[in-house]
Amino acid sequence: MDEGCTAVLKPSESAPAAAVAVQKVVEQALDPSAYSIVQGAIPETTALLDEKWDKIFYTGNATVAKIIAKKAAETLTPVTLELGGKNPAIVTKNADVAMTARRLLWSKTVNAGQVCVSQNYTLIDEEVLPSFIAEMKAAINEFYPDGAGASQDYGRIINVRQFQRLKRALDESQGKIVIGGTMDESERFLEPTVVQVSSQDDALLKDETFGPLITLLPFKDLDSAIRTANEVSGTPLGLYPFGTKAETSRILSETRSGGATVNDGFFHASIPTLPFGGVGESGQGSYRGRASFECFTHRRTIVWTPGWMEKLLAVRYPPYVGTDKLKKLKGMSDLKPNFDREGNVRVGLLRYLLTLGGKDTSKGLMRWLLVAFLSIGYRHYSLRSLY
Repeated sequence: MDEGCTAVLKPSESAPAAAVAVQKVVEQALDPSAYSIVQGAIPETTALLDEKWDKIFYTGNATVAKIIAKKAAETLTPVTLELGGKNPAIVTKNADVAMTARRLLWSKTVNAGQVCVSQNYTLIDEEVLPSFIAEMKAAINEFYPDGAGASQDYGRIINVRQFQRLKRALDESQGKIVIGGTMDESERFLEPTVVQVSSQDDALLKDETFGPLITLLPFKDLDSAIRTANEVSGTPLGLYPFGTKAETSRILSETRSGGATVNDGFFHASIPTLPFGGVGESGQGSYRGRASFECFTHRRTIVWTPGWMEKLLAVRYPPYVGTDKLKKLKGMSDLKPNFDREGNVRVGLLRYLLTLGGKDTSKGLMRWLLVAFLSIGYRHYSLRSLY
């Protein structure tokens, strides 16, 4: 709306109560001639994709995203895709185990783990695995003293189909349940369940779990952890390294992801002014904050060429042979980089003097203000000394 766009919204049919709430807000608060909402499933979505749009924004899974992107390509319609991902948390032996367990438990139990940016699995140094499991048990007891099933702070799986998907993944896993495992399909309840697996090919790592399944895969050294994370998914939506600054910096430099939070779970996604989005198989484009404005706008470049420039522009008109027009045109249009081969910025004498050696205008202004302050102070002191 801030961009002046009209829009048609299509809520997910998997969350019917939320879809009704969105429709109520749209119809009561917005201009119906500019904003409308369409409810339905595959037939309605297909009908919408048959229309020509200026922009398509989709958040969901990669399977549907490929269908949308393919359809949008037929009319060269730009798309923004915010998808899920097999997001790794990587816990080194130098991490604060108690803090890490609490934070990763929180990020995997918010909305019963049905959050696209929560960690899909946790790679953990085998030296701290036993203590991590113990701290996870303590954190669960702290969060849900009467059990998750009796807690009003713990959610349920959104529908039976998704519950059965999670149960099937758990049944097919070769891992060992070390905490939890209780479930009730009639209530769509699945308690926080910690599973220790031994292979990256385990069923719990094949797809995004999108539920309260906390998968632990031990590693011997950081090299193998980084390699496993890149092999499971080279472009997840989120990445969560826990450890020393040197360790987390190395993980960040040797992996890719849509976003990352160091020593916490998806905190970057909770800051509304930061751009949020995926990369590669986790999506394309970003939104939120200024990025949302950029997402739904097109920067149209407009140049006004005044008539008084005609003599200056005469060098671009033929004939060129036998004249120095091309030489002049080349001098007017050729651009040279303002940095050398080592990346050092070249600063001209005039700019150096204007900025007092500062790297940019703001730093130069601060230096001039400092000089002015010192000059005034010196002058004041000089005048006082005369009397």
